[in-house]
Amino acid sequence: MTVGRFTGLVLAAVSGLLLALPYNEASLFLLSWVGFVPLLLAARGASPAHCYFLGLVCGLALYGTGAGWIVTFIRELWSPGLPATIALSLVFWLYSAQLPALLLFCFRWLQRRSGWSELLLFPPLAAIFFAHFPMLFQAQLGESQSAFLVALQGVSLTGVYGLDLVLALVNLLLYRWLASGVDPWRDRIGWCAALLPLAWLGYGTLALNGWDQRIGDWPQKRLGFVQENGPAALERVPQPGHTSSYPRALALSRPLVRAGAELVVWPEAGFDRYFDSRRVAASLRRAADDMDAALLLQGMAWDNRRHYNSAVLLDAAGAERGRYRKRRRVAFGEYLPLLDSFPGAQRRARHWLGDFFSPVSPGPGPARFALGDATLLPLICYEAMFPRLVADAARGGRARELLVILSNNAWFGDSRQPFQHLNASVLRAVENRRPLLHAINNGPSAVILPSGRRLLQSEFGEEAGYWLDVPLPAAVAGGESDSFFTRHPRLLLRALYLLLLAALFRAFLPLERPRPLPGNTFP
Repeated sequence: MTVGRFTGLVLAAVSGLLLALPYNEASLFLLSWVGFVPLLLAARGASPAHCYFLGLVCGLALYGTGAGWIVTFIRELWSPGLPATIALSLVFWLYSAQLPALLLFCFRWLQRRSGWSELLLFPPLAAIFFAHFPMLFQAQLGESQSAFLVALQGVSLTGVYGLDLVLALVNLLLYRWLASGVDPWRDRIGWCAALLPLAWLGYGTLALNGWDQRIGDWPQKRLGFVQENGPAALERVPQPGHTSSYPRALALSRPLVRAGAELVVWPEAGFDRYFDSRRVAASLRRAADDMDAALLLQGMAWDNRRHYNSAVLLDAAGAERGRYRKRRRVAFGEYLPLLDSFPGAQRRARHWLGDFFSPVSPGPGPARFALGDATLLPLICYEAMFPRLVADAARGGRARELLVILSNNAWFGDSRQPFQHLNASVLRAVENRRPLLHAINNGPSAVILPSGRRLLQSEFGEEAGYWLDVPLPAAVAGGESDSFFTRHPRLLLRALYLLLLAALFRAFLPLERPRPLPGNTFP
């Protein structure tokens, strides 16, 4: 039984709202487990074209609610005026809405053409679309579960892609049993499928308890981080009493060192002149030496006429211990998609986009910074949104490693985006079973344990310095400390690709006509 067109549109919009709310408020994570049900009900019996339209309505509600911060981002980025800001925001939401629209279209088309069960099609398609649809700001379905620690544990085996798959499967089973007319007590296929989410949550319960006990036995290292409250601006005017050689972050660092912090991490700001001023570099190296503590900071560096978003570690003697260059850049902020090879077009686009745009080159690869008996794995801002990139950076690790992410989310103002960014980092910590420190200008910043628990989370918009004792992984048998996902970050997706190829192969085979029974004729 199909629903009316108006009712279907309402159900699609409700679906988008249910899926969006957990991104804005992590405690509402259970809504993601039912969010697709109204959309699937609206799409029951609909053609692929109508499914696309329903998915578009769902996507507009999803991204209009969950990514409403794009309005602030555009206003802070370019200040193009109210009409242009609204128009560009609508373009962003409309483009993002193509994800659920194309997902539902492909699901219905494949289901009709292949004759396969919806249980074999919708969950894998959902995982693939959320993994690969090219978004301006990437977000996985499973990142809405950052507060549901039991559900997070399995991502150390499959990455967030497995959690996306399980979420989609539970949604489909609920639709199948509550709305499609299938008797759940006689649905053997459905209950066989339900074993996957049950096993996922059962494993999560055991793994969470095990990691809580294991982490309690790890040696600790006292670390500090600074959370500045800097504005969204290209050039920062030093606060009264501070200069480029003595920035506010340095003043906030000194009490942390006096409290025993061996390392102080500064957030990404884009203003620190370590890389382009010898005077500033020398001053900061002397400061690290005077404090007898290491500093990890970010800045913009020029090399061979190329611009790099970079991080540097200064040890307690003021010597450089390593540099890292950001590999995954922000589209329209650090590079222009499709225009990297056309300098003339870049210059014209920059004139329209404003001075914020600065062509940044990608770095060569991951880095590890040795700091005494510990090792730092640096990442910069947007890179926290990419599971496979983080896994590639962490692979081959040993004991006492810490993922460190330096971010500046001031461009998003007082919105939910900084919280969404931090919530994504929770999954990166669990996926790779590494403690993670995410220092964000304006906050909230946090230290996250390999179980997904937050050892500390700072308040948004409060300038302060924080120190705490962070447990670092002890040595394990064989010296290898990588999770299964860290070693094989593409394994699940490749299995889903094979399943999708089999469905496509079946879809393009000629459909078999029913054979007539003896004594019957068919036209």
